[in-house]
Amino acid sequence: MTPTPSYGKTHDMLIAQISDPHVTTEGTAIRALVDTPQRLVDALDTCAGLPRVPDVILLTGDLVNDGTPAEYELLAAALASAPCPVLPIPGNHDDAARLRATFATLDCCPVELPDPTGPFHYVVDDHPVRLVAFDTTDAGNHSGLVTTEGAQWLDRTLALRPEAPTIVFMHHVPYATGAWWFDYNGVAGAEFLREVLANHTQVVRVVAGHVHRTSSTQWGRLTLSAAPSTAYLSGTGVAGGPPVIIDQRSAVQLFSWDGDAILASEADLPAPGATLDLRHMNPNWDAYEQAAKAQGPISKERFGG
Repeated sequence: MTPTPSYGKTHDMLIAQISDPHVTTEGTAIRALVDTPQRLVDALDTCAGLPRVPDVILLTGDLVNDGTPAEYELLAAALASAPCPVLPIPGNHDDAARLRATFATLDCCPVELPDPTGPFHYVVDDHPVRLVAFDTTDAGNHSGLVTTEGAQWLDRTLALRPEAPTIVFMHHVPYATGAWWFDYNGVAGAEFLREVLANHTQVVRVVAGHVHRTSSTQWGRLTLSAAPSTAYLSGTGVAGGPPVIIDQRSAVQLFSWDGDAILASEADLPAPGATLDLRHMNPNWDAYEQAAKAQGPISKERFGG
């Protein structure tokens, strides 16, 4: 069984974020670059080796690469080494039904996950910081989506406990990052999310994944951030950088709550070292790049301003 964490004081919590492990089987292009199941184990071992084991791990989407049963079996095997409770949210590479079925067999998941026929939203109220999982997936698309109904659910959920410090965790990043191959897709309806969050000042952080690289921005007083992938990093895209997959040191994101504020930091994983150019993986890349750059990043309105 996963050990139950103990708090040093009433308002004390350490949260780890692991994102985009892209667990996949032998014979795939990604697995030729990196052993993604082992990288997830490395991240979990990093959490276990911290001076204080995290109270919970937020696993923010793209848990596997192709959504196959074999990949979820590998995911389950990797998560057997989780040193604390794990809370997942699906990403665009996940199969929500298989994700839910997998976690139903694991000791590390302390909650019953939502029925995958509907949105994968849920809330955990067992900690000093309230944790709200917000599903941004859009079936059949790599881009994210915040629906009116999803925004209303979040608004109602946050309104139930306005006094509780809260972290909202999701997969897609609802802001432009500078990596055009991610920004081209973006999150439709992010303006709904921004409007809701502006009305709930107890939200102390929004954390996401998807872009495979650390980034952050501000929506007024609120910090939003993205965690790097434990599998491989993405090129930044800043100043015209190329769309590459980089096998270099990644990290587990850490968020420490002291009763008044969140301190963000990270714990590095073991260092690897190769690069894979995405342009070499797609024979139609030139047409994709031309169309993406002609459209430009998804509009500021769709990114929430």
